[in-house]
Formats: sequence, structure tokens, C-alpha cells
Amino acid sequence: MEAPIALINPEGRGEYANPALLHLLDCSAAEFASIDFHHLVHFDAPECPLCQGQPCKLEKMLQHPGAHPQQLETVICRHRKGPVIVRCRVSRLSAGGRRGSMLELTDLTRERQQVIARQRDELGYRFAAQSARIGSWLRDFRTDTVSVCAIAADILGLPAERAVLSSQEWRNLIPPDDLPELEALILKDAADQSGNAFAFEHRIMRGGEIRWVASHGEAVRDGEGSLISMVGMTLDISDRKKVEEALRASESRYRMLAEMSPAGLLVLVGERFVYANQQAAAILGMAAPAQLVGKRWQTVVHEPHHDRVRQRFDEVAAHGRTPVAELEMVGSGGGLVWIHSSTARITWEGQDAIQIVMRDVTEERRLQEQLRILNERFNFALESIGEAVWDWDIDHHRYTLVGGLKRLLGWDDERSNRPEAEWYTIIHPDDIHRVYKSLQACIDGETPTYQCEFRMRAQDDAWRWVLSRGVIVSRDGDGQPTAMTGTLTDITLRKEADELTWRHANLDALTGLPNRRLYQERLNHEIYKAQRSARPLALLFIDLDRFKQVNDWLGHGAGDQLLMEAAHRICSAVRKSDTVARLGGDEFNVLLVDMDNPAHVEGVCQKILDSLAAPFVLGEDTVQISGSIGVAIYPDDAGTPEELMRKADQAMYAAKQSGKQQFTYFTRALDESAHRRLQITTELRRALDADDQLKVYFQPIVRLDDGGIRKAEALLRWHHPWLGEVEPSIFIPLAEEAGLIGAIGDWVLEQAVEHSRLWQSRNGTQIQISINQSPTQFAVRRARTDRVMEIVAKGHAAGNIAIEITEGVLLDDSPELKERLLHYRDAGIQVSIDDFGTGYSSMAYLKKFDIDYLKIDQSFVRDIHTNAVNRTIAETIIVMAHKLGMEVIAEGIETEEQRACLVAAGCDYGQGFLFAPPVPAHAFELLLQNAALPTAVPIPLRATKMH
Repeated sequence: MEAPIALINPEGRGEYANPALLHLLDCSAAEFASIDFHHLVHFDAPECPLCQGQPCKLEKMLQHPGAHPQQLETVICRHRKGPVIVRCRVSRLSAGGRRGSMLELTDLTRERQQVIARQRDELGYRFAAQSARIGSWLRDFRTDTVSVCAIAADILGLPAERAVLSSQEWRNLIPPDDLPELEALILKDAADQSGNAFAFEHRIMRGGEIRWVASHGEAVRDGEGSLISMVGMTLDISDRKKVEEALRASESRYRMLAEMSPAGLLVLVGERFVYANQQAAAILGMAAPAQLVGKRWQTVVHEPHHDRVRQRFDEVAAHGRTPVAELEMVGSGGGLVWIHSSTARITWEGQDAIQIVMRDVTEERRLQEQLRILNERFNFALESIGEAVWDWDIDHHRYTLVGGLKRLLGWDDERSNRPEAEWYTIIHPDDIHRVYKSLQACIDGETPTYQCEFRMRAQDDAWRWVLSRGVIVSRDGDGQPTAMTGTLTDITLRKEADELTWRHANLDALTGLPNRRLYQERLNHEIYKAQRSARPLALLFIDLDRFKQVNDWLGHGAGDQLLMEAAHRICSAVRKSDTVARLGGDEFNVLLVDMDNPAHVEGVCQKILDSLAAPFVLGEDTVQISGSIGVAIYPDDAGTPEELMRKADQAMYAAKQSGKQQFTYFTRALDESAHRRLQITTELRRALDADDQLKVYFQPIVRLDDGGIRKAEALLRWHHPWLGEVEPSIFIPLAEEAGLIGAIGDWVLEQAVEHSRLWQSRNGTQIQISINQSPTQFAVRRARTDRVMEIVAKGHAAGNIAIEITEGVLLDDSPELKERLLHYRDAGIQVSIDDFGTGYSSMAYLKKFDIDYLKIDQSFVRDIHTNAVNRTIAETIIVMAHKLGMEVIAEGIETEEQRACLVAAGCDYGQGFLFAPPVPAHAFELLLQNAALPTAVPIPLRATKMH
């Protein structure tokens, strides 16, 4: 191929270029003619990079060619292609008067690129060798020397200047025990004619330290195949050897631990097991681990778990390990074994592997299933009996609750574990301190167990009573409790029953106030406190004036309503620290404590009196009553609870006797009065057994039209040997209070019947005897056998007996009352309403019951001839009674004017001192012997009815 040649004139322009040069410059002949070689060389740059600021050599050579050809290497810029490296050879040309230069170019671009590539490779190799600490060596068999580079010298522990060693010096670097084997290996590699590279690892002695090196090389032979030298590289692999030794030791330990491990260990490479310890074989029922090694994992994993196991293997590959899981494996006999397994990625003999650690949990799962069944039974039992079991993690301040009671409290399964603070939010605020105190006592060892009753808020916001019991079940190293467990029992029904029992035993059923028993307890306690504090207390005994009349007139329902309202008013007049109690009937007690000022008692008494004096609205009726209050002060009036109550009662009695609607302090005179009342009651009991103290008097009841005696009223009198004549108004109330009225009433009845028989046998005259029965006595008779009916049953004429009752008896309107009155009617016993007009005076009960007589009260008779209103009332009663088929008896007739008015009004019978006072039986018999009584008789000391 021709060389690129061009002719250049002295101005630096091309005169001629052969095709080779045109091809090299990538231009046409015309383009070449226009090329300025200055720009061609300098790339339009201000300076030539090759000239480094000096006049361009190529330009000089072209402008001043020498006698001999000159050459240099430079870079020129082609027309359309990139730069090219060329060798320029310039020769002077002179012909035909023309001067110039001949330029011959040789393309050196490919050659220079190859050189640069080799230089780059050598530079990279040196950099890699220095970075990797790879040293080079050459063993020359002709000179029996070993040459090493600086890196190799450093690896061998030699100074850098020791670049050439004799063979013996090199042998001295090898441990004596290793030298024969190493030289034999070298000779073997040297004899190998195949030309393959060789490699071996051996030990060297470096400054007294054994190091490991790896050598790689190849043999160098002459043209005849004779061995000239061996050339190669060496690398210090001491660190790698240490790691390999540590790995071998680790694997050795791993195998030893694996064999000793109580857990089963399997190593899986790919799909097959490469290792199994004895425990793994035993879990699967195999005699030796060899029965597992080589098996595919699918053969020992139960098929339903295959996908899950593959997923776990993928997780191991991605994350290095998997969480613990349970799966079923197939044993040697085909039986299924539940295992608890974990997997991790390991390296096994240089290969990626999966380690499986497993534990047989077949028995555990069986026990867990039994435990689950037991738990279900236990929970069912808890559900059935309404109990719950709680666990308290003291360290972490959390409560766990299981059982039926938790739903009642609103603890669902998702929230059965709650913080301790939340537990206390559903305990009644009044009970929290007690709960905490009981728990703390158990934690501090003051009590062996914990037990406490308290209230908890249920799901419906109602408070439920629970009994909580527990014990400490765990302690830390210092003996401090860390956990407690216990039960929670719903005792609401028991508490309600206890509360009901307590209320029945301690509170008045009607008003809810403390009853006598509870009041006595509080009185004893407050007196004990007063003794210690030296502060007085006051006891108020309150009786409702006219309550019995209201109860009689309006009935027990109205009476109960009045008592409840009175209780409320009394409570409103005292402090919360004071006690108001109902001791029975219409009697209330108030205990005023912690008194600083005696005037406080008077203020309370007045507030109570004022509140009781206000009208009471009882249904459609409005009534007014009052109160009588007796006051006794501790310790001024009494030193014991019993004595204090007795003296307050005496003071109340005195207030009542003094006109009611007032309060009275206890005095010694009252004590004497009470003593007299007690004395009278005692003597009255004795009088019932005596034959000469109690007497029955009879007061005749006459026909007003003719004055004939048709009836008589039996009246009781008491003459005591040293008390003298005791008025009925004194001893009859005492008899009612002492419960003697029933026995006295029976005795009066028997006496009246006996005299009635006697008079009839002697005079042949039948006299109807009226016997009074108060509401108290009538109630007693309803509880006992009716003595009246017994006497009639024995043959006494029923028409000779009349029973006098008050309006209050009829207001009871009970089935028993109706039955008794019907018995009286059927037996022929007549019934009379006593003191008519002073009570409720309802027409309704007169129609409902079969009443024979109405007795007009003497309060209407007393001024009937002077008071038009009373006369009108009397006349109205008479007309009404007659319309209803009843007869009328007027009481308390003392003057002829009164009798005349009553006769004019149509009254049937009269009774009073105008006709005769109450007289003894023998005197009454004399009256019967007379045909008629005088219109007027002297009036002796006024006698009073038995009631």
C-alpha cells in the first residue's frame, strides 16, 4: 500500500496529494488545495499542544526543509473525522525553479492506542497488585536464585533491598517439617510438560511467626523444552487460614452441641437434609440420624403443611430467619408428630443451608387441649355461678378478668385486660380506700389473704356489690409480691337481703327511721362519746296530739300518711348528725348531740312544734294536729340511756297534760308523777285479782216519752284501799298502755251479764246492758276469742247485751270488723255508736254497717236549749238516724229544758243525771223496782264512763 504523500509550497499550502493522503485526511483534491497546514496542525487553537508555546516544529520543517529528511510525530486534524496521530517525514524539494517540501505521513493511531492500552493494563495490574498485596517472584534454575518484588519481599518479611535470594535462603524461609513436601510438589509441577499453571499453599516463617501464603505460577522453558525458570505470584492468606480454622472449630463445636442438644436439629441444603442429630431422629421415631440424611424434606413434613413450609423457606432466604411456628411431621411409622420449629439461614461446608431447630410438642398440645376443655368447663362454671377470676400484674399495673361477671361489668373479651387505673374507675368512690387498704395489708404481709366487699359500676351504670378474695402467687428475688390472683363474686342479692334484714331489724317499716333497737344502740354510743368529750346531749320524746282521732276518723291509711309526713317534718328540723327515731305508734324520739349551747334545744323543739302545727293534707282531707315534747338532758337529768328515756317520757306526759302543743323539760316533780302512774298501773294489776276494789256501776237509759228504764250502761269504778277513789280518766288510759284493757273489759262484761241475769230472775225485767269497747279494746278482742259471743253461746239472751263502740272502730273497714259486726247482728246483739258527732260522723259507714243506736254526745246536749246550732245538729242526727232505721240516745241530760228539747226533736232515749247517776248494782236494782224515775234527782259527784 502506498504511503500518503503531499507536496507543500513555502506558504504552507498543498500543491499535490496522492490518494492515500487524501484518504487519511478524509478530503478531496480540491479541498486539499485549500487547506492551510497551520490550521491543520493547530486545530484552530492559539497554541500547539505539542510545541508547548514554542514555534511549531512541523511548520519550521516545512518552511525550512533541511538537506536531509527530518521526521517527528504529531497530531493533525482531519477534515471531517477526528484527530489522527502521524509520523511526519519532511524532505526538501527543488525542481524546475520551484521550491517546497515533500511531506510523507505514516498513521500511528492504532499503534499508539495499543501502547496506551498496554500501559493502562500494566498500571491497573500494578494498582491491583499493590491493593491486593499480591507479590511476584521468579525462580531461575540457571542461577539457582529466587527474585521477588517489593510486595513479595514484605510478605516474606524481607527488607525491600533483598530482591534476590539464593535457593538456600529461600528454603530457610520454609518450616523444616513442610520443606520436603513443598519441594516435591515444586519438582512435580516443574516436570509437568503440559504448560498448565500450578497453584499451592504453604507455610513460611516470618520473623518467628508462622504465616500462610498461596502461590500461583507456571514453568518457563527454552526452545528445546528445557526448564529455565518458574514465574508466579504469591499472596498472604494467613487471615483466611485463621478464619477457616475458626470455621472448622465452629463447625466442630456446632456438631458437638447439636449432638448434645435436647432439641432436634436438621440442616437442609437444597431440598435434602445433610445433617440430623440424634434428638431429631428420636422425635420422628427413627433409630439413627442416618435415616434422615439424604431425605427430601417433603417426605417428613405432613402434606397439608407443604405450602406453609415453602413460604417459611422463602422468608429465611429473604430475612435470614423466621418466627417460631408449629407444624405436623410424619414419623417413621406414619404417625403424625407436632413440632415447635424455628428456621435460620446458615453456611454448611461452604454452602447456603437452612438450619431447623425443632421440639416435640405433641404431648404439650394434648395437654393444652385438655387444659382448653378444662378452661371451658371452668368458664362455664364461672358463668353459671356469676363469678369471675382476676389476675393482678403488680409490676406492670394491669388487671385481667375472666368469667361471667366481667360481662355484667362491661368487660368484653377484647378489653378483659385493663390498666390498674381503669380498674379503680369502676369502684364506688366511697369504697376505694377500703379496697386499697385491704390489698395493701395483704401485700405487706399483715394478712395471709385478701378479702374485701365493695361496689362496682355495672354495664347499666348500676352499682353491684362484689366479694373479692385473692392471694399472692408470685414474688421477686427480694420477696416483694409481683402478682396476685383471686375471685370476684356478685353478692348484690345477698347484700340486698342483708340490707332488707338489717332494715327490718333496725328501721321502722313505715317511716324508714331508726326503730327502738337501732335508736338504743345510737343512744348508748352517743352517751359514751358524751362521757369522753364532756359535752351534753338532749333526748326529745315527741307524741302527736290527736293522732288517734285522725286515725280513727280517717282510717289507718290516712294515719300512716300522717306519720310519714310528720317524720319528714321532724327530720327537717334537726341536723344530719342528730338522730330521729320512731319507737312505735305516734311516738318519736330525737337525739341532739354535740350541743354547745342549751338554747339549741329550745330552738329545735320550737321548730318541730311549728312544723307539726301546720296543716296535713291527707288525700282529699286536711287535718291539723300538734305535738307534745318532753326533754331530758344528759348528764344533768340522767346518767344511763334507760333512765334518760324514762325521764324524757315523763316530761312528754307532763307536756301533754299541760295543754299540748308545747315542750317541757324534765323536773323532779315529773319524776314523782311518773312514779305515781307506775304505782297506779301496778295496783291496777293487783286490783284485777282482788274482790273488793273494782266495781261495776250502772246508769239507767230511759224512754224520754214515758221515763221507763229500758237500758243501762255499765261503768267501771275503782276504790283503792290507800289510793282512794281513782278516776276512770286516770286508770283507763293506763290500762290501755299496760295492755290490761282486754282483761278488764272481760271482767266488766261478766259482771254486767251476771247482774242482768240476777235482776231478771228477781224482778222478771229484761234490761239491756250497754258495754263500752274502745278501738284499743276492740282490736284486742279481734286478736282474741270474742268473750261476748262466748257468753251468748252459753245461753244468755243476746237482746240483753248492747256493744258501744266509737266511730273510729268503723273507720277500720276491715273484713274482720265486718265479720264480727255481722256475727253480733246474727246473734241478736245490738250495736251502738257512742259520742256520735264528735268524730268523723260519716253517713257512709252508717249505711255499710248494721247499727242500731246513735248516742248524741253530751257536748251537743249541754246547751241544746240555748244554742241554735247545737240544737240543729241534734235534730239533724235524730232525723237522719230515724231515716236509716236507728234509734237515738242522748247523753248528759241534766235539766228538764234539755229533755224537753230532745223530746220535741223526737229523740228516743235519754241518759244523764236528770234521771240518775251511775249507781252500784244494788242501787240500780232498787231503781228497777220503781215504775218510773223522777224527772229530776240530786246530782252527786260527776261519774265518768269507763272509756
